Amino acid sequence: MGLIRKIVLGVLMTAAAAILVMTCWELWNYRQWTSLPLPLNESGFSPDDRARMLQDRMELLTHRIGDMELLVVFLLGASGLYALVFVASSYFSTKSFARQADQTVSNIQDQVGLALGDLRELQEQTERRLREITAAAAPAPPVAAIPSPAPAPPAAPIDEEPQISEIVERLERWKGRALTELDRVELVRDEYSAICLDSIADARADSPLAAVFLAFARLYAITDTVRSRFYLQRAARLAAPESALASEIHYQLAASFAASHDFPYAMRELASAFEHQFQALEEKLAGDIEEGGTLYELASTPPFDKAVNDLLLNMSIGIS
Repeated sequence: MGLIRKIVLGVLMTAAAAILVMTCWELWNYRQWTSLPLPLNESGFSPDDRARMLQDRMELLTHRIGDMELLVVFLLGASGLYALVFVASSYFSTKSFARQADQTVSNIQDQVGLALGDLRELQEQTERRLREITAAAAPAPPVAAIPSPAPAPPAAPIDEEPQISEIVERLERWKGRALTELDRVELVRDEYSAICLDSIADARADSPLAAVFLAFARLYAITDTVRSRFYLQRAARLAAPESALASEIHYQLAASFAASHDFPYAMRELASAFEHQFQALEEKLAGDIEEGGTLYELASTPPFDKAVNDLLLNMSIGIS
């Protein structure tokens, strides 16, 4: 493409130089011939001589008109060639940019796939190691003559709070803005770390990883709905059932199911979100069921519209 541009640029420069030379030539001839008077009133010339001189002048003017037409053709040709080159150059530049963007997206997807593969391998190794530890820790039969040894102190719980705090801080910093390629790499690394912590940490119902998975789900809510729903479901298992965080997670799941028109699941999650009343969610629901909201189609589709109205009525009278 660069060689073609150089060739076309050379052609355009040559055409421009030819047009400039032709213009100078026409101007010189114009000044030279306009300075010669036409002796029509001289007594020394016969009528035939005057007619011949007039005819010569007419031929000269005709020739000059032809030169002007040729000059205009050159100008139009050069302008058209320039326009074609400009359009073609813009088109190929756009195609090249789109191809580079596709390659970048493909590389990112490959990196995510490799990270998920490593994650699955690590999870299998962790489960195999836990089975080995459990089998090795099976109690031996008691012996009456030998006193049983003192029980070993319990293993210290894994302190995942500092790493979770760093992940949460980065996710808050990325909220509401487009991620760069470096940010996406950091995001994949944080996902890998969070799932590793989830596989080796204590499985309790109030794990701080629930908030981390909820933040991941919000980041992927538009670009990857399947991954967003996976993180929401995992966060729902880790959140305390009667907490505001659990209600927020169920509400986000209801919005995700409603966006994919899975209205029965959306209604089930919405009911779970309002098992315990929270004023912030009540105000959010009142706005989301309006036209243009995330739950508008759910609230306007029979028979789910009646279920939503019943839910609003129960909230208004304070029935959980």
